[in-house]
Amino acid sequence: MRAADTKNGSTPLFNIGVLPSIWGIYIAQGVLGGLTFAGLPTILRSQHVSLGKIGLLSLVMLIWAIKFLWAQPVERLRIAPTGRRHSCKIILRGECVTAGLLCVITFWSPQLFSGLLVLLLCAAVSATIVDIACDAFLIEQIPENEREKGNMAQVGGAYIGLVLGGSVFVSLYGVLGWRIGCFVMAFIVLSLTVPMLFYNQENREVFPVSPQELRPGLLNALRRGEIWCGIVLTIMYEMSGQLVQGLTGPFLIDQGISLNAVGIFNGIGGVVSGLCGTIAGGMMVSRAGAKNAMYMIAICHAVLLAVIFSSIKLHFLSTPILFSLFVCEATLMASSFVASYSRLMILTSPYQPGIDFTLFQSASAIAAALLGVSGSVMAGKIGYDKVFLFSFLLSIATIVLIPLINYFMRKYNYK
Repeated sequence: MRAADTKNGSTPLFNIGVLPSIWGIYIAQGVLGGLTFAGLPTILRSQHVSLGKIGLLSLVMLIWAIKFLWAQPVERLRIAPTGRRHSCKIILRGECVTAGLLCVITFWSPQLFSGLLVLLLCAAVSATIVDIACDAFLIEQIPENEREKGNMAQVGGAYIGLVLGGSVFVSLYGVLGWRIGCFVMAFIVLSLTVPMLFYNQENREVFPVSPQELRPGLLNALRRGEIWCGIVLTIMYEMSGQLVQGLTGPFLIDQGISLNAVGIFNGIGGVVSGLCGTIAGGMMVSRAGAKNAMYMIAICHAVLLAVIFSSIKLHFLSTPILFSLFVCEATLMASSFVASYSRLMILTSPYQPGIDFTLFQSASAIAAALLGVSGSVMAGKIGYDKVFLFSFLLSIATIVLIPLINYFMRKYNYK
C-alpha cells in the first residue's frame, strides 16, 4: 500500500451494501460473455452456421482486449471536476443498453450472422464501459484490507454468469425458442442491476479532487513506473497458466475420452472448480495478504504443472487422474485471478483507478490470446508433454521474478 494514499480520504469505511451491487453487475457481465462464447456457438451450429463464421465471435473478445483505448473518456465522465463520482449512473445506463441490445437480438434470426455479430460487438463495447466503471467503483468503495471480497465477485461472478449465459440459455432455447431465450437473458441482466439501483453510498463519499495536471488520462498512467510494474506482473504471473489453459479439451480428446465427457467436464467441472478457486483465493488473500497469496499459488501451480508433465511422460493417463489434475489447474487459475487482482488494485491512483486497472486487464487479455495461440501451435509441433514442461519452467521463472517486481514496487512506496 502506498503511504501517501492513506491520508487523502480516498479509502472509505466498508459498506456491506456494496457487495450485492458488484456481485450483481459482475454476474450480468458474465451472462453476456457466457452467451457469446458458450451459448451462441452451440445454437449457431445447431442452425448449420459454418464453423468459420462461428469463429468470428472471437472478435468480441478483441473488444475486451482493447478497452483501454476508451478508458480515458469513461473515467473523465465518471469523475466530475469536483471529485464527485458517477460510477453508478454509468453502470446502470450501460447495463440498460446491454439489455436493450439483447432485446433487439431477439428479433434477429441466428442465420443472419453478420447483423448478429455487429449487435454483439455493440453489446461488448457497452459491457466494457460498465466494466471500467465497476472496477473503479470496487476500488473506491471497498478498502484495501477488505478488497478480496470484491475480487471474489469479479472472478466468481464471471463463472456464475457463464452458466446463465451458456447452459441456461441453450436450455431455454431448446424449450422456448430463440426469442423467449434472449428476452429472459435481457431480463436477467436487468434484474441483476437492481441492487446497484438502490446503492447511494457513492454520493456521500469524500473523494480527492484531481489537480488539473492529474486529470484522468491514459498518458498519465503510462508515465508512472508502478503501472509498468503492474503490467509486467500481470503478464508474468499468468503466462504459465494461459499457455496451457486452452489445451485441456484437445488433450483429453486425444487421450480417447469422449466428446460428451469432455463437454461435461469443461462445463460443470470448469464452473465448480472456478467457484471453489475463487473462494479459496479470497480466503488466502484475507488470511495471508495478496502478496503472500500470490507466492503460495505460484508455488502450488509450479508443483501441479510438474505433476501433469510427469503424468504425461510416464503415461499415468487414466481418466480419473486427468480429470483430477485439470480440475486442480482450473481451481488454481481462479485463485490466481483473485490474488493478482487484489495485488494490482493497490497500484491504481485514486485520481483514475478505472484507467489504471483497465490497463492491467487489457494486458492480461492480450497476453492470454497470444499465449493461447502459442500453446496450441507448440502442442501441434512438439507435443503436449513439452508444452507442459515449458509451462512448468515459466512457472519457476515466475516464482523467481515475483521478488524482483516486489522490489521495484517498494521503490514506488508500495509494500
